[in-house]
Amino acid sequence: MSFIPFELQKPLEIQKLYSVHYFEYTSDYAFSGETHDFWELLYVDKGTIHVQRDRENLDLTRGEMIFHAPGEFHALSANGVVAPNLIVVSFACTSPAMEFFKGRVTSIGAEERVLLAKIVGESRTIFATALDDPHTNTLVARESVPFGSEQLLAAAMEELLIRLIRRGD
Repeated sequence: MSFIPFELQKPLEIQKLYSVHYFEYTSDYAFSGETHDFWELLYVDKGTIHVQRDRENLDLTRGEMIFHAPGEFHALSANGVVAPNLIVVSFACTSPAMEFFKGRVTSIGAEERVLLAKIVGESRTIFATALDDPHTNTLVARESVPFGSEQLLAAAMEELLIRLIRRGD
C-alpha cells in the first residue's frame, strides 16, 4: 500500500523575536515613542495605559491588547495613578495574514491569557535577559536551554495570533 502525504499549511509563522517584556511600570512612566521594522503587541495585564499610535490616542485597560505594525509610530504613558503591568512582545512575521492586525485593538479571553502566560514562561526559560527591563533591546539565550523551548515559544505566539484571527473581531 502506498501512502500519499497530506502537506500541512503554515499560514502564519513567527521568524524572529526582538523583545519579550513583562513588568510593572511606575505610575508616572512615559515613553516618548519609536518606530521599527517589526511587529509589536502590547497587552495590559493590570491598570490602564495611554497609547499613541501615529496620530491616534487610546486608553487601554486590563485585558486589552494592541498591535503595532512595522513602521507605525507608537508611544505610551501610565496614567499617573496606577502602575500598569504590561506584556510586550516584538517579533517578525511576514505572513499576509498579519494584515488582520493592522490598527487592531482587542480584548482577550482566558484561552489567550493562558497563551500569553506560556509565552512569558517559556521566555523566562530561554532567555538570560531580564524581562522586566523595558530598555532591553537584545535577547540573550541562557547557556542551557531545554530541548524545544524556542519552538514552544513560537508555537504559543502563532497559536495566539491564529486564535485572534479566527475570532475575527
